[in-house]
Amino acid sequence: MPSFRFAAAGLAGCLLASAAFAHDHAPLRRRLIFADHEKPVVRILDLDSGEVTHSFDVPKANPGFAGVSGGRYVVVKTGDEAGTLGILDSGLIAESHGDHVDLDKAPPKLLDFAVKGDRPAHVLSGHGQLALFFDGLRPWEGKSEPKAVLVAIDSLAKDKPAVTVWPSPAPQHGIAVPLGNRQWLMSIPNPAYARGDDRSASSRPNGFEILEQGKDWKRIALFDDAGKPDASCKLFHGSAEARGRHVFGCAEGEGGGLLVLAKAGQGTAAAWSGRKLGYPDERRVSALKSRAGGRYLVGNYGLKAPYDALLRIDPDTKALKADDVLAVPGGQAACQFELSGDGGRLANLTPDGKLRIYEIAPAWKELAAFDAVAAFDCAYGAKTPVPSLAVIGGNAFVSDPANGRIREFHLDTLKQGLDMPVGGMPANLAGSDAG
Repeated sequence: MPSFRFAAAGLAGCLLASAAFAHDHAPLRRRLIFADHEKPVVRILDLDSGEVTHSFDVPKANPGFAGVSGGRYVVVKTGDEAGTLGILDSGLIAESHGDHVDLDKAPPKLLDFAVKGDRPAHVLSGHGQLALFFDGLRPWEGKSEPKAVLVAIDSLAKDKPAVTVWPSPAPQHGIAVPLGNRQWLMSIPNPAYARGDDRSASSRPNGFEILEQGKDWKRIALFDDAGKPDASCKLFHGSAEARGRHVFGCAEGEGGGLLVLAKAGQGTAAAWSGRKLGYPDERRVSALKSRAGGRYLVGNYGLKAPYDALLRIDPDTKALKADDVLAVPGGQAACQFELSGDGGRLANLTPDGKLRIYEIAPAWKELAAFDAVAAFDCAYGAKTPVPSLAVIGGNAFVSDPANGRIREFHLDTLKQGLDMPVGGMPANLAGSDAG
């Protein structure tokens, strides 16, 4: 059980927000979850009242977050020595009525359910499932238990969530991707790294297998043949799904590119197939972003850190071209970027403190640039407070740790919205977006 403690504030506002609203009322806004750079606490900002309504104590300052499909839950990457991943229930409950979605706000809570393991890393969700991947220790550091912990999202509201553990064959900087219909894509460890006799070997996988969940984990398809570019993904890092296509970032160079997996056919005759989509030049992606229903994915693009460009990806295209690449102004790192809820626009927060809003298609176009925060260091492991970017629907939010504020920017009207004092040093953000 996690040793988190809960404190509530703004009780009257919470009671008002938790009441269901009639269809002729203005829709309720979401909740924004944020960490503090100095204090071990996670807080919730209610976007209707503009007030911080709840706080939760956590083991260490500035934990990371990962949103969970459906928008109600957020994984809290505590960063403690036990490798604990907690689950925050934002209390945001959406009920679909076909032509619209009603939103209700229940009291948020940090679940008693938590998962621990060696080196928690990638968190992915979709198709009603949540996957928590634990890389395990480097082979030469000692024995460990690399694994993927698989959780049915709708069971998180129960006292005992439905959990399945898939043991990884060996340590790896791996991934577990829910595909629906009890099927999962699991990465395959790099043999050279798994043996542990070559400390220069990469922990990144080179291939995948698609498994059917069950007692024996039946293999459905295999994409782990280095001799076949369409059936391998050397030095994998970065994945996203768009319109039924699963896209994975692979190495640059010969045989590299993006691996696009799709399922063709119906029922038992359906089969998974792969194809390689080459990069437009010698660079590669490292992180990919997408939105449900959106046509394009976007990845950061470069040879090595800092990745100083963005790449627009249509998974159905035959080839990526030079005009799919957007150079970040001033040769800066792409740093933080997020797509709008409909996938049509992109917000990019760069080290110069600017938030730039782009139209993605038919061509990259800068629509606006805001002086969101002071210049900052966004390099991995930066010791100074790092502002964070989150997008909820058509609104971007940027934390300003130096001034204890969170600012809102509208992606549709291209105007600044709320500028909210929240105190402390707000850093990492997570949007609670059930729409």
